[in-house]
This record gives sequence, structure tokens and C-alpha cells, in this order.
Amino acid sequence: MQGRLQEAESEARSAIEVQPVPGRFEGRDGRDVLALVLGDLGRHREAADLLSATAAARARITSSDHRLVLKGRSDRLQHLAYLGLHEEVVAEAGALKTAARGAEGIHRLLLPLAVTNGLAFSLSLHGHYEQAEHLLVPVLDEARRRRLGRVLMVLHLGAARALAGQGQAQEALAAVKKAQDIYDQAPGAEALAHDLSAIFLARAAALLALGRPADAEHEARHCLSQCERHLGRAHHRALEAATVLGAALADLHRNEEAAELLHATHDAWRTHFGHDHHGTIRAGQALATLTDQPD
Repeated sequence: MQGRLQEAESEARSAIEVQPVPGRFEGRDGRDVLALVLGDLGRHREAADLLSATAAARARITSSDHRLVLKGRSDRLQHLAYLGLHEEVVAEAGALKTAARGAEGIHRLLLPLAVTNGLAFSLSLHGHYEQAEHLLVPVLDEARRRRLGRVLMVLHLGAARALAGQGQAQEALAAVKKAQDIYDQAPGAEALAHDLSAIFLARAAALLALGRPADAEHEARHCLSQCERHLGRAHHRALEAATVLGAALADLHRNEEAAELLHATHDAWRTHFGHDHHGTIRAGQALATLTDQPD
């Protein structure tokens, strides 16, 4: 998959050379495609910087509340969360919620939901699970009432993360099932590979919290298989799935396998995200737990 993504990156950069100014209307241009590809490759900082620059350029051409400007800023939240930049997420989420009041049509509804999801995701990544759940409850109700399909599915996955983090593993598993049901009913679901890997990861984490490490291993491996097909090796989700898999192997007392995987995953987190990143810290904690186990 890495090769196909690199080809897509090259094609997007060529498109940018042809049209150096960001497109201002409905269709995506080379910069939008490049941001998606960089994100898929796991180059989250580059994706975030490109989204910021593109939104600023579009705002100069159109206005600061143009749909594509706000969407680009909203998409950037996910990358900021991946990077562990929680304070930036909080600040940008607040600014976007204010800006959303000037949005028109369906975007006036969807933008605040996306922003809330991004903020809740960042809160969960930093261990603030109760706050994340509190944020998600009303937007889940809104998305359910309006039958928003994929938006509702993503929110269920966010709720599963928040619930599992609080030790409410059975409730988390139920939230994952709701997300899976929506995915299964979606037309052309096979095109939503990102969603499927996210579902596998959420289910693996819930099963691990439920004390079912063998099932967690199964789901984590499914997630990693999807990531290998559609994402770069340094993508946050791939590294998170590897961390969950390592923890599951440790719970199964397959210590040699767990240690090898967790050492490699910890090194990858540190290399791509830094030593004080939440992913690096959690992989290190899993390693420490493994080391502390009696022989």
C-alpha cells in the first residue's frame, strides 16, 4: 500500500503545479487530495500544515466562513489530535464552533458535530474519558434523530473509546456494534476502508478492557491487516492497533511475542511522534507492565 500512496502523493503534487492557487468551489483540488494522502501515510504534521495553509489561501480568495475553508480547518483537528496537540485542538474547536454559526444549510449542522467529535477524540487520547463522553451524548442524540449515517457511526466509535477508557467495556462493545451495523448497511461500504479499520480497533480495545484478550488479539490483527492495505506504517491508528495487540499478547502470557512487538511499536511511536506523545507513553506503560509480570 505504501507504494500506491506514494504514487498518489506524486500525482497530487503534479496537480498542484498545474493549479497553484487552491480551488475555490465545489470540487477537491490537488491540495485537498494531497492532505488526504499525507494523512493516510501517517504524515500527520505535514497534513495539518497543508490543511492550515490551504484554508488560509482559500479564505483570502473567498471568505473565512466559506464551506471549504471551514471543512479544511475541521479536518485538521483530527491530525492535531493524532499529534497530541490537545491545547491546539481545544482552541481551534472553540473557534470553529463560533465560525459554524455563519455556515449555511447542512454544513451549519455537520460542522459542529465534526468539531465536537474531534475534541472528544483528543480528550480520550489524553485520558479525559468522562469529559469526552459528556461531549458526545448530545451530539449522538442529534445525529441519531437526523439519521446522519456515517456521522453517527463515527460518533459511536468515539463513545466506545470514552466508555472503554472508563472501564465500561460492555457498553463500549455495544457502541461498536451500533457502528458496525451502520457500516454494514451503508451502500458501497467496501469503499470506506478507513471506517472498517477504526471499527476493528474500537472492538479490540473494548474486548481487551472486557478481559477477553484472545478476541482482542483477533480484532487488533484485523485492524492491522486493514491498515497495511490502506494506510502507512506510521499512521496513528496502525501504531495504536499494534499497542493494543501487544497488550493482548501480554495478557495471554505470550510474553516474548508481546515484548518484541511492544518494543518495536514504542520505538515507532517515539520516532514518528516524540518521546512525550500519548502513544509513546502508553506503549511504554504496556512494556513496563510486561516487565513487572512474575516469571
